[in-house]
Amino acid sequence: MIFRLFLGALLAVAACGDSATTPSPVPGGLDAARTACVAATTHRATACERQCSRLASAEDTAACDAACDETSERQSAACDAPAVGLQSACPEGDCFADVATCRDAAADEFDRCVDGCPEDGLRCRTACDGARASAEETCGFSPAAIVTGVAPTVELPEGRPADLSVLEESERAVVEAADRRAEGLRSRVVRLWTGRPNARVRITQIEHGFRFGVPVDFREFEGADDDLAYYEKIAREHATLLVAETSLKWRNVERESGQRTYDLAERELAWADANDFDVKAHVLLWGNAPPAASGSGTPEWLRDRFPEPQLDPSRASELRELIRDHVTATVGRYSGRIDVWEVTNEMLNPLTSWFATRLGPSIVDDAFRWAREADPGAELVYNEWIREIFTGLPGPSARDVRDRVRELLDAGVPIDAIGQQGHFAPGLVNVGVDVDLSERTRVDEYATALDTLAEAGLPIHITEVTFAAPDDPEQRAAQAEAVLRVWWGHPAVEEIIFWNFWNPLGPRSHLDLGVFGDDGRPTRHGEAILSLLNDRWRTRVDGRTDDRGSIELRATLGTYVAEWESDTGPVHVRFEVERGPDGLDVVAVGR
Repeated sequence: MIFRLFLGALLAVAACGDSATTPSPVPGGLDAARTACVAATTHRATACERQCSRLASAEDTAACDAACDETSERQSAACDAPAVGLQSACPEGDCFADVATCRDAAADEFDRCVDGCPEDGLRCRTACDGARASAEETCGFSPAAIVTGVAPTVELPEGRPADLSVLEESERAVVEAADRRAEGLRSRVVRLWTGRPNARVRITQIEHGFRFGVPVDFREFEGADDDLAYYEKIAREHATLLVAETSLKWRNVERESGQRTYDLAERELAWADANDFDVKAHVLLWGNAPPAASGSGTPEWLRDRFPEPQLDPSRASELRELIRDHVTATVGRYSGRIDVWEVTNEMLNPLTSWFATRLGPSIVDDAFRWAREADPGAELVYNEWIREIFTGLPGPSARDVRDRVRELLDAGVPIDAIGQQGHFAPGLVNVGVDVDLSERTRVDEYATALDTLAEAGLPIHITEVTFAAPDDPEQRAAQAEAVLRVWWGHPAVEEIIFWNFWNPLGPRSHLDLGVFGDDGRPTRHGEAILSLLNDRWRTRVDGRTDDRGSIELRATLGTYVAEWESDTGPVHVRFEVERGPDGLDVVAVGR
């Protein structure tokens, strides 16, 4: 579980395959393609073993290494035994481009990638190996084992698109521009070799490669097993990332000074593992306090111990060491088990400045450095809101966040991504005040703010997405669909987290925030979101192979099954389409 999210998201960091050209085919290309396929498995194994090194126990590390080796050996064997049908179709190796030139370009890009990593850059070096693997696979092919029988698939609600005519023309233009960018960002051309000429093939995407996520707080399911089962179903169908919403906040980890408990987090991680979710933790340092936020991250005993905003040096040092202990103990405990940490939350917001008021802005630098020391391979996120989608409350603009992140990066602070909270609602809603919900965020103005955030040069995580406004269901649906299409078509956006995925979960459920409503059916804006996740952005192809047994498609990044009839009955293969240049060959192996 710990490898899929990390490598899939980081292939863009060093997109080695982008340098691989596709000149005219050459004789002997099939043998060269086999070699590239084996090289891809070798680099994936190296990346896998680097991730294993993060695990806290030697026993877990050894078991992890063994699993990496076993997977690599199996995949290498598949590379060496491509389907007989492919060998017949390519007697001169003419199905593949100039593999040598492609591999040379991949190696050169890999060297540049590694040279750019810091000396202790475990995360960076793992990304370089992942990107090299993707590049080598593009130069060669990806083997996919044939399995007897009909592929298991799930029928998903296709939703109903919104009517974007309710938006202004300039807003629709921004959405259309994002759609044009999205094809190159979120999909690639794939050629599937079945070994069966003129065969009918059905290809179905069963999982997104893009990181869609949902939160969980097990306290909301106490004594409600049916509710948990329903949430498990809709979460597994639509997400690959699970956010520990409250269990790893300081207030829940250490309710009494010096007495840490991780029972709730352990239950949630066990559930995530059983359901094949990757895990993101929210949040290590958040200066909010009840009653303004029921999910405060600041322990009551800590606030009681340091009530005064101005601390003398000894008191400041005491508080700083308590924070260090919390960050080090919590991140270190889950090293290799949790891949993404939101380290700070709303540090620029005057309403949540408890830590910064007492210790100054440098506490952010410290928190990120402590987290990196505790788990060198974790992705560390600076999470913030921007006032371009919040009205009525003070807070930073996108420009403020960009400038602060640039300042931190210039100081060598190890920030890997910007989290931008996606609560599309007047800000006072978030402190329980009834406000006018008739207005909405302009999509074109928001797109400009998103571009401003991206100028910091980091990936962007869209966190805590809710749509409370506008209150008109059709307008809310249009707002939701338009904003998601802007995210989907933005090169910096790598993740979208839906906060109230099922409406009863989380605060302010009376506003009908959920993608799925209280009754389990999609809300109107939920229908618009599902029409994107399960229809517009999910690839399905029903076609026939050519006279050489191949079929070509443009595939949204993710996991696929393809099925067709053999002489002895139905068969299928499962394969992954990761980010990379067009021209991925997937070879069915086994018959």
